Amino acid sequence: MISSATFHVITTELVVGSFAMAGVCFLLKAIQSFNALPSEKMSQVCDIVGHFAIGFGLVATPFAILSGISSSPGSDISSPLLVNKIFLSMIATGLAIAVIYARLKIGEQIWANKSSSITQSSAGLAASGFMLLTASAGGKFTRNESLVDLLNLPYDTIFLMPIWATGIILLIGLATTVLAVIGLRNQSTVQH
Repeated sequence: MISSATFHVITTELVVGSFAMAGVCFLLKAIQSFNALPSEKMSQVCDIVGHFAIGFGLVATPFAILSGISSSPGSDISSPLLVNKIFLSMIATGLAIAVIYARLKIGEQIWANKSSSITQSSAGLAASGFMLLTASAGGKFTRNESLVDLLNLPYDTIFLMPIWATGIILLIGLATTVLAVIGLRNQSTVQH
């Protein structure tokens, strides 16, 4: 039987590797948005590999989270570092789901114009960045060192917002989600 700590290391490496690969692909797609590196083959490969990698990372993320919680000392979430890891991983997960959803709904046409191409590649890069920050916080928690120690990130501080600010952000998120779904429905009826 494999221990939860070992399983956590395996799943974390799967998540980090997948999101890092996706980040490289979305970076190349962002560069191509500005008509640099105009290779059609590389564009297709980056599109397919980037979305597959971010999807695979999404599948592996719950296993990394659950095994990390069960292998942490005391098996509870009392450390500010662990709370920040949860926040960062949930932001990354939400962005990654949005990237996959947009690609599935719009298809290759998402790369057809500069603004949608920049939006898609930026969201993919942000998802990758937040997941890599999550891994960095994990390194800080277990080994007291991380890849981004030079940036002096406040991992020990939990940023909490007042209820009114949380409510406003929640309403904005719900409104943009509803508008996006309405826009996708209108777009799908126009195309048929």
